[in-house]
Amino acid sequence: MAGLSEGQTPVLEIDGTLNSNDGNSRGNKGKDKAVVLVGEENSNSNIDTQNQQGGSGGGSEREMPSMHRSGSRPQLDLSKAAIQGNFEVKDPTILLPNQSDDISHLALDIGGSLIKLVYFSRHEDQSIDDKRKKTIKERLGISNGNRRSYPILGGRLHFVKFETTKISECLDFIHSKQLHRGGVDSCHWNPGVQANDNAVIKATGGGAYKFADLFKERLGVSLDKEDEMDCLVAGANFLLKAIRHEAFTHMEGQKEFVQIDTNDLFPYLLVNIGSGVSMIKVDGDGKFERVSGTNVGGGTYWGLGRLLTKCKSFDELLELSQRGDNGTIDMLVGDIYGGMDYSKIGLSASTIASSFGKTISDKKELADYRPEDISLSLLRMISYNIGQISYLNALRFGLKRIFFGGFFIRGHAYTMDTISFAVQFWSKGEAQAMFLRHEGFLGALGAFMSYEKHGLDDLMVHQLVERFPMGAPYTGGRIHGPPLGDLNEKISWMEKFVLKGTEITAPVPMAPSGTTGLGGFEVPLSKGSTLRSDASALNVGVLHLVPTLEVFPLLADPKMYEPNTIDLADRSELEYWFTVLSEHLPDLVDKAVASEGGTDDAKRRGDAFARAFSAHLARLMEEPAAYGKLGLANLLELREECLREFQFLDAYRSIKQRENEASLAVLPDLLVELDSMSEETRLLMLIEGVLAANIFDWGSRACVDLYHKGTIIEIYRMSRNKMQRPWRVDDFDAFKERMLGSGDNKPRPHKRALLFVDNSGADVVLGMLPLARELLRRGTEVVLVANSLPALNDITAMELPDIVAEAAKHCDILRRAAEAGGLLVDAMINTLDGSKENSPSVPLMVVENGCGSPCIDLRQVSSELAAAAKNADLIILEGMGRALHTNFNARFKCEALKLAMVKNQRLAEKLIKGNIYDCVCRYEPAR
Repeated sequence: MAGLSEGQTPVLEIDGTLNSNDGNSRGNKGKDKAVVLVGEENSNSNIDTQNQQGGSGGGSEREMPSMHRSGSRPQLDLSKAAIQGNFEVKDPTILLPNQSDDISHLALDIGGSLIKLVYFSRHEDQSIDDKRKKTIKERLGISNGNRRSYPILGGRLHFVKFETTKISECLDFIHSKQLHRGGVDSCHWNPGVQANDNAVIKATGGGAYKFADLFKERLGVSLDKEDEMDCLVAGANFLLKAIRHEAFTHMEGQKEFVQIDTNDLFPYLLVNIGSGVSMIKVDGDGKFERVSGTNVGGGTYWGLGRLLTKCKSFDELLELSQRGDNGTIDMLVGDIYGGMDYSKIGLSASTIASSFGKTISDKKELADYRPEDISLSLLRMISYNIGQISYLNALRFGLKRIFFGGFFIRGHAYTMDTISFAVQFWSKGEAQAMFLRHEGFLGALGAFMSYEKHGLDDLMVHQLVERFPMGAPYTGGRIHGPPLGDLNEKISWMEKFVLKGTEITAPVPMAPSGTTGLGGFEVPLSKGSTLRSDASALNVGVLHLVPTLEVFPLLADPKMYEPNTIDLADRSELEYWFTVLSEHLPDLVDKAVASEGGTDDAKRRGDAFARAFSAHLARLMEEPAAYGKLGLANLLELREECLREFQFLDAYRSIKQRENEASLAVLPDLLVELDSMSEETRLLMLIEGVLAANIFDWGSRACVDLYHKGTIIEIYRMSRNKMQRPWRVDDFDAFKERMLGSGDNKPRPHKRALLFVDNSGADVVLGMLPLARELLRRGTEVVLVANSLPALNDITAMELPDIVAEAAKHCDILRRAAEAGGLLVDAMINTLDGSKENSPSVPLMVVENGCGSPCIDLRQVSSELAAAAKNADLIILEGMGRALHTNFNARFKCEALKLAMVKNQRLAEKLIKGNIYDCVCRYEPAR
């Protein structure tokens, strides 16, 4: 599939933190099973109950020692980890492909209100004994070393939340997955493994002490406590270094993600707002000092709020603030100066001069004030003061960055806005408050990292892939319903959600069907003007650790590279593409169900997928930044992951097979026709052929309509007949000059070309294969780059060798190149000319790109593609997804040719100021 076109819909793999993809959490065998517990942020109370002279505000400064790591526990290798979405909407999972020891780790952060759980599960992929792959790896110099081979994923870190008052649910969850004994699948790897009575769970925070006996009684495990501040800093350092869009600013309801240069991260100020507030100067890994604090924090807000408003929960108090007007309680500058600003010193009339100041002169009792106004006044009083004290400490130590986290933040819009305003006001705009998407899991992550050789220290940002699953019980920072045990439970939950509407809490409220074209989910009325805690909350995905991902080495400037071409920060663009995605949904569901034989089970899964994906769209329409920085490529990948979540692994399988067969049948005649042409004419026909064949895109509404009007060959011929230059973007002459030269000036051939292929059928068979053949003819090594996983009708690296083998039966150039490249290792292809049997040939190879989306983010590609790129001097990106939706503005160190037919009118107008079916042939010389 070339990319997102009219009527196209995205998909998401749902891997809830409560479930692994197959409903199981894969543990590992080992003598000792290790589990980790971490305390909650608000247990970071800054008031020392044994020394009232201490506390956050008056505690002495001290240099914290480096985190102790137990070397006696089983060791976890998280080197080259990555984030990939799993079953929770709110909590992430991380993959550990290099994990070689069969062990399982678990970490819990038990606080007064919430329990944060982090656990590791192995994704035990079977190694494929692929001779072709081994041959190509040998040629590219790729070695697996002594590690186990994991084609895609090796392990995950899951992040789960439970309410502390419902700790029994947490214990039941741990027991159901046997996390305290290595995971439910450990028996499959080592049936002889016995329960370990000496299992240890690392723990930090107050709950680790309070519930130690309960864990021993219910699970038979002991709690090994870790220092809370050690864990906090370790977790923050990991997140800031490993997750690309972890930090963000929040002003006037608008989030803006900040890219942190890991080489310029330290020093920074970490402000942890729990019951009290700790301010920590972080100078590096294991190097930090608590430099200040205050006993006025989240506990103050909750305590005073409970006394003054009679609210029964922290969330209820926050909700009240959404409807409050602090002007009825706070004394403002305008109240003092007759409604005027005090402009001489830069104070506006709305600036708070004295929190709760109006209550002094008002002849009112507490009952006369609205609880909503009291809540907002309290919130602003505490937030402003925390913001001011934090900035003054940053100024004191010359720190450029201030990160805020802790239980008090909780993704709450008013809280973040108030703190941000205070920092901006007191710094006169020179400093910004920044927040962390995963801030709720800092302590849990840190406790997890307390293990010796946990491997997270070596993790690179490009090896983490974050995906966002659908499903209970997480939404908007709140917890609803029991954990989902397996796919069937998830489907049942989606069905009940649709049937009962708002009676079952879900990612977004359900409206009457047909109201918006977004699967029946109503588009929220507020578009940033109204701040709501649930709309503002950031969802945390599943972190998959993928050690085989690398940065594409031919990017001219990786730090400046942005894959997405379309800016979805533009509300009109967002609404348009969401509509396109939604309109394509019914056709996609039909194809997915048909790919599974149209069974009742497939229909049920298809219906659940449609509802789940519609809910994702509605959630992102309400809060585009809920899942992090949003781009068109993210939406397309979301769609594919959602399909896989509901076990639709290749929705267009039968269509791809049919189109491949039809195209291969006419390939020999096409090659004969091309060989009869002059060199110059042939090159033009080859580029025209790629552009014409790129029309076959099942993600495009316009293309789907064409399929109903003729056969694949008829459509291809029609498309070829319409190929008339000049094209909308036409650099063919420059490319021809580079390939053929002029007069007696014959340029050197390219050494190696990377051809990023797109759709199956005519696109790859009649378009890209003939172009690859021409390059081979000229002595250029060719590497065909295809998807690792299916996405719509895109060809995959697993399918491509068979197509090449079939094509090679009719072409000696392809046969010899495929043999040289390891694609025909069994030599089953009949030769066309025995005299050429021993002729040397440059190789034709196939590598996977490391993704399963119609687009490609070149910051995260497979290690074999990265290896192939090191000797390449020509890149050809083909199709809307890889050449237009993403990478249209990308610049490379080598020559690049971007080829695509535009099959979406909006994209044509926006990107090339053209029309649907216009063509793009952009040639970019080496930089």
